[in-house]
Amino acid sequence: MIKKIRKRDGRIVPFNPEKITNAIWKAMQAVGEKDFSTAEKISKEVVRELERTLKPGEIPDVEQIQDIVERKLIEAGLARVAKAYILYRQKRAEIRKEKQQILNKKEIDEVDKRFDINALRVLAARYLNKDRAGKIIESPKQLFQRVAVNTALPSLLYDERVYSKKELKKQPVEDFDPERYEGKLKIGDYTLNRYHLEGLKRVYDRLNNERRMKIPFSKLLKMIEKGDFESYGREIDQYYSIMVEKKFMPNTPVLVNFGNPLGMGMACFVLDMEDSIESIMETLKRAALIFKAGGGCGYNFSKLRPKGDFISTTHGKSSGPIAFMTLYDKMTDVIKQGGVRRGANMGILNSDHPDIEEFIVAKKGNVQLTNFNISVFLKEDFWDYYRENKPYPLINPRDGKVWKYVNPRNLFDTIVYEGWESAEPGLLFDDNINRYNPFLETFGRIQATNPCGEVLLYPNESCDLGSINLWAFIKEYYDGNGRKVEVDWDGLEKTVRIATRFLDNVLDINKYPFKEIEKETLKNRKIGLGIMGLADFLFELEIPYNSEDGRRWMERVMEFVNYYSKEESIQLAKERGKFPSYNKSFYRKGKLPIRGFEEKESWNLDWDKLIDKIKKHGLRNAFTTVIAPTGSISMIAGTTSGIEPIFALVYEKKVTVGTFYYVDPVFEKTMEREGIFDDTLIKDVSKNEGSIQDIKYIPEKWKKVFVTAMDISAEDHVKALASVQKWTDSSVSKTINFPEDATVEDMKRAYLLAHYLGCKGLTVYRYKSIKGVYVAGEEKKEEAKLTPIRDVKAKGVSIYKESVVHEEAEIERGTKGKDICPVCETPLINIEGCKKCPVCGWSVCEI
Repeated sequence: MIKKIRKRDGRIVPFNPEKITNAIWKAMQAVGEKDFSTAEKISKEVVRELERTLKPGEIPDVEQIQDIVERKLIEAGLARVAKAYILYRQKRAEIRKEKQQILNKKEIDEVDKRFDINALRVLAARYLNKDRAGKIIESPKQLFQRVAVNTALPSLLYDERVYSKKELKKQPVEDFDPERYEGKLKIGDYTLNRYHLEGLKRVYDRLNNERRMKIPFSKLLKMIEKGDFESYGREIDQYYSIMVEKKFMPNTPVLVNFGNPLGMGMACFVLDMEDSIESIMETLKRAALIFKAGGGCGYNFSKLRPKGDFISTTHGKSSGPIAFMTLYDKMTDVIKQGGVRRGANMGILNSDHPDIEEFIVAKKGNVQLTNFNISVFLKEDFWDYYRENKPYPLINPRDGKVWKYVNPRNLFDTIVYEGWESAEPGLLFDDNINRYNPFLETFGRIQATNPCGEVLLYPNESCDLGSINLWAFIKEYYDGNGRKVEVDWDGLEKTVRIATRFLDNVLDINKYPFKEIEKETLKNRKIGLGIMGLADFLFELEIPYNSEDGRRWMERVMEFVNYYSKEESIQLAKERGKFPSYNKSFYRKGKLPIRGFEEKESWNLDWDKLIDKIKKHGLRNAFTTVIAPTGSISMIAGTTSGIEPIFALVYEKKVTVGTFYYVDPVFEKTMEREGIFDDTLIKDVSKNEGSIQDIKYIPEKWKKVFVTAMDISAEDHVKALASVQKWTDSSVSKTINFPEDATVEDMKRAYLLAHYLGCKGLTVYRYKSIKGVYVAGEEKKEEAKLTPIRDVKAKGVSIYKESVVHEEAEIERGTKGKDICPVCETPLINIEGCKKCPVCGWSVCEI
């Protein structure tokens, strides 16, 4: 019996005959063969041939096996399949060469094989460490290892041999030079670098200041040296595996900074400012330093006195919030976040601020405040004035006096119109946000968010984010009755639990930019576990996004993620203690920050049992779930963005050497099964703005399943947002798409529906309303045969190249007037409430 196989890079790994079966099956599918049992039969013949010809103890290599597969296919009379298999081998060789070039490597390893070419390009462009000359000096495997090691380090300090739940006498302060120990200490198979050790000392010092450390730091180092923490290598393995297997990805700052000099893993911050020039400029400085490390900032400018108000110290008049926002915008222009992305801002103004009318139109035509998303914080009492159509008072924050009155319905209509014309401002609903705020009675109202509006934070609070790839938990197999699909719920639960621990550890090991932010963040310990790949997940299940069934699945998945993240947070509280402000929260009263908890008839899990556990043991994290925009991390995972429907099933990018078509992999696979996937289909979908609704030869069944963002009505977008919000602690990043011919009244109905359904905020986009955003299928051109650049071994986007030479002038015409990605020069699209690159995932407000 064959037990081992030698890979191309020389590694000896366990032999798995299913891989032979799958390779044959893919070749059969490529030529329209549909009998899976034939693939199984030939696979068994290949194994028997190997067993007959191998010498005792001989280990076969990949090439040997593939040669036998070709021969057996030809002997079975499957010449067309054999040809497809031979072409497959050639393409694999080309893919390996392409990956070697991208990563600047002679041989690709097992991790490189897991990621598609587009994902590796994203990693190479923005994540892998480089030398001063810009040469890549780190592999994806090394990246995920340094991140996993860094993230696991706090767990050592919570070990019962090191950590005390009761206060002790402080350990003596000891000097420590991390460079001296670099490369000399290991946990399991993983070596610690200087930045890992620096982070370990930083967490130790904080816990020692809290009088929780049982041993001096020098003894901790000796214990590591002796291998006393060897078992924590398994925890590192878990963190490493969920990233490498693309089941979970943390936010960009973690991937870039952990195990590196900056050390900051937090993506989202809210900064406060008082009504003084000193406070305004101090906040400006802090924002710049946060941008430097890769974070984004939200601010509520409502404490600033209105434009034209009296200033006693100078006897002059105030510039007002909009002028200071312009100053912040200019600062952002000259800061690049951590060398990875530029600064991202959320500017918020309360609906009763005297400058609210100017604020609403501040981004008219998107010609100013280009580094800001802006949102109106619609205060709870606004709706009383709106319903009764009574004059709405605007209050001067300097003295609390009425500045003037406005018509509330006219104010709301202006917000709607600007959203219709320019996609901004967004709306934040005070009542829906603070109804589920655990600290409303003690800390007051939350009035600000991060740049994309989904992370609800108090001033000087921050949050770390990460997303679970739902598509990774689809189990597809074939039996005598054809294709079967299941959801791996056990695997999903395990990943939710590991990811919750991962994100909780990030809070501890994170290198905070300021002490006040560290204090406020660790007081509530909010983490933001979310999901991505929802569109691909529903495609696999053959369930329309814009259907009752689709929304039931959204609710079921988010309930599941929230439930088991809370379960793990309870376990962490038992091991490490509750979040410090737990007794000031409504959790102790048996409440939860989710609307779904109030609707018992919709439960799929035992929330009463969970509440009993929380009352007994507490929680480690005030929030556990957030739905954030996933930007480039969904590109790395090879799946669709966040909870968004797909923007386009086929996306076209034109460069001088040709045109590249990016095809959704589930759509591609399904059309191949239908026998209609070819160059014509790819180009037809591209010409139809990425949609298949007007392509006559595609069956109606698939038109219902494979819907794009623009195929879905605004009402169904809002209902999807509400379904996910129902089981999400914080808020949800999602764009409500409207067709180009949508009316202002259409948009107004969507705003009102979102508020009625309990959404906490809203971002809208009417097609072609934002200048500079890519519009699919705009140009006609000469056509040529497409060459696939697809990696069937790595789940992810498929790329097809059309080798037509384009002049620079032609490309410039196609991109003129459009915002271009600074990383890969692709025209940006509007999705997840932001302008985003559909190729590399770069976004102004990504995580």
